[in-house]
Formats: sequence, structure tokens, C-alpha cells
Amino acid sequence: MSNYQQHLGPGGQPYAQQQQPQAWAQQAPPAPQQPAPAPPAGRRLFGPVNWRVVRISIPIIVVVEGLITALAWPAISRQTQSTVAMHKLVEPPAVTLNGLPLNLVPLTSDDRPGTDAETDQTGHNKQDLGLTRLDSLTYSPDGRMGSAPGYQVFSAYGDIKDPAARMKLAIANIKVVGAQQLGPMLQFPAKGNNSGDVPIECTGMEVNGAMGTEGWCTWSNRSTIGTVTLISQTPGGPSAAELGRLADATAQLRDQMYAPS
Repeated sequence: MSNYQQHLGPGGQPYAQQQQPQAWAQQAPPAPQQPAPAPPAGRRLFGPVNWRVVRISIPIIVVVEGLITALAWPAISRQTQSTVAMHKLVEPPAVTLNGLPLNLVPLTSDDRPGTDAETDQTGHNKQDLGLTRLDSLTYSPDGRMGSAPGYQVFSAYGDIKDPAARMKLAIANIKVVGAQQLGPMLQFPAKGNNSGDVPIECTGMEVNGAMGTEGWCTWSNRSTIGTVTLISQTPGGPSAAELGRLADATAQLRDQMYAPS
């Protein structure tokens, strides 16, 4: 008999042998990991938005910012917009135009400035009404009348509210004094230094009864206005290039006539 003894159950029948479970069956496989549930659609980091508060707050913010801007703008404007320079004019005894030294031709009684009363009677030089007028000045290399080049300037100074309107009067004065405009009016940079300058305008003109033609330019700003003429040697009037050089000379003459501040 073997050492292994069967155990008998009641009635002498042997117990049925119990099957030993396999090792893989003793341990259930781990359940697969489920992904974390997604947050509900529309969920916000800081909770739901109270749209009633938003609708009320936005107009208040806009009004407050507008009020701040309105109160601060005058100070901002004063800081960004510098004061326009105001000038008086003098009659310098010598100037330099486009690198050429020129001297003032001695004045005569014919060079005296007109008056507002004379302007009212004749209609001439309306651009100078209410302003302080200077003598008619002529500059030439040797300080003699008739020497070329000879620049003649008519000018005035004062408080000029509308420089462009004054310039229109100066342009209209060409016909008023009996001269004929030759060609279109050309504009050139004023090259002013914060004086409220409008562009310099130039053209050719022919004076009835006079020999030859002239180049004519005018400047205008918040405190001065003037016209500069130069005898032209070009048949039919000055060319655009000549007028460009005369515009440069006009700006230089204007600046050299400014009274020292």
C-alpha cells in the first residue's frame, strides 16, 4: 500500500479530489485605467460670468476713461504743441542769398512804405492792411540800383491770424497793380522754423511798360509776409528751375530780416 491514503467519505466512498486552481486563475487581471472625465463644456476657471455685472461695468469704464482723457488732454496738448514763433522784421544792410553777398541799395523817398489809407484808396497791397510795413528794399552785389542780380523785397509784420488768406491777397495784388502773371503759380517748401509758414508760391510776371520779365515769390506766416522779385534773363519769363532758386533766396531773405529775439 502506498504511503498516500485515500480519505473515505460516508459509506466508504472516497471523497472527490478537489481541483487546485491554476495560478493565472487565482488573480484577476487589473482593470484598464479609465481617462479622467472631461470638464463640462463651458466651464470657466473662475466660475460662471455674471453678464449683468459685465454689461453695467463696461459703460462705467468707458465713461471714466473718457473723462480722464478729456481732463488730461489740455495738458497733453500743451506739451506736444510748441508755441508758434512770432517775429518782427528789420532792414539789414547786407544779406547773403544762395552764397552770394549782397548789399542794400540806399533808400529814396520812393521806397517809403505805403499806408492803410493809401491801400483803402488804391486797393493795392491789401495783404499788408493792419500790419507794420517796411520800406521797399533792394539788394545787389555792389549796393547799386540796376546791378544784377537785384533782389527787391516788400514786407510787413504783425499778428497774422490766417497766413494762407494773406498770401491769396498778395497773389491777387499782381493783377491789381497792373502786372501780368506768366505761367502757373508754383509752390515750394517754406523751410520755416515753427513760424506757422505756408508754402512759398512763385511765378513769373511782366509789368506793363517795363523792360523784361521778373521772377516773383511770396512768403507768409503767423507774423510776417513779403514778396521778392528778381529780374529774369529768360525770354518769356523765368523757368521752373529759376523760380526754385528764387524760392530758396526768398526763404533766406525772410530769415535774415527777422529781428534778433
